[in-house]
Amino acid sequence: MTTWDTYFAEKKELLGNRANTFEAIFNCLLALDHPPIIVETGTYREEDNYTGDGCSTLLFDNYVDIHGGKLFSVDIDPGACDLAAKATKHANIIESDSVEYLGSLDGECDLLYLDSFNIQDWLNDWEPAAHHLKELFAAKNILKDGTLIVIDDNLTLPSGKRVGKGRLVYELMDSLGIEPLFDSYQVGWLWQECV
Repeated sequence: MTTWDTYFAEKKELLGNRANTFEAIFNCLLALDHPPIIVETGTYREEDNYTGDGCSTLLFDNYVDIHGGKLFSVDIDPGACDLAAKATKHANIIESDSVEYLGSLDGECDLLYLDSFNIQDWLNDWEPAAHHLKELFAAKNILKDGTLIVIDDNLTLPSGKRVGKGRLVYELMDSLGIEPLFDSYQVGWLWQECV
């Protein structure tokens, strides 16, 4: 049987600018005292495109295979849902608008991974950034103190300007005084209930 360390070491080499942040994500999951509940928006959409897309659905599915837990992956694209369903063992693949789906959930999750809206123009990121802010608000019922929230596809330009899917969520978290746990191509925060 493959161990998690062996599996991830092999995949980490393929992850490019996501390698260290995925390692941080899985270190957070490994530190839990229970099998995680993972909720992901944007599912597996192109075979073995670890460098380009990250293949988070496959990584999370293999983590659940080895360590237990539950994985829910939502996407509006039926083709992506079909591919993800065929490529995973444990993932619950949901074909739906991600904001609507997140708004229907109750309970708690340990990882909320937001990656559902392709960014086409980094200098015009309003639509994907707003979509991810909507997803965060829609997911309010499943957040608890310590939920890891991660958003993929972020850049800081040489001018210092932040662009990408997580830009507006970053501004919100900053206004709430929640510092990022990591801040790279993927940005992650540990949620804190505001008093």
